[in-house]
Amino acid sequence: MGELVGAGLSPKLASDWGARLDLRRRSVIDSNVASLKSWGAHPSTAKSVESRAKEVEEEIEKVGREVKKEAVRVEKGAEKVEREVKEEAVKAEKAVRRKAKRKPKKKAVS
Repeated sequence: MGELVGAGLSPKLASDWGARLDLRRRSVIDSNVASLKSWGAHPSTAKSVESRAKEVEEEIEKVGREVKKEAVRVEKGAEKVEREVKEEAVKAEKAVRRKAKRKPKKKAVS
C-alpha cells in the first residue's frame, strides 16, 4: 500500500490495471514505486483504462435505455389494467341498476 501511495495511485485503480495487491506488506521499495509511476504513465495502460471506462459508460447507457423501455411497458400495462377494472366496474353498476329496475315477480298462491 505504501508503494501505491508513493506512486500516487489508489488501490482500486491499481487493481483495475491488473496489479496484484498485497495488503499485508508494509515495506516500500523505491524501484517498485518508480515502476508503478512509469506503468501508470504508459500510454497503453492509460488507453486500456480509458477504453474500459468508455465500455462501462456505454453499458450504463444501454441499461438505462432498457430500464426506460421496461418502465414504459409497465406503465402501458398498468393503464390497460386500470381501463379493464373501470370497464368491469361500469358493467357491474349497470347490472345492479337493471336488477333494481325489474319488478319483483308475483308468486303464485297455492
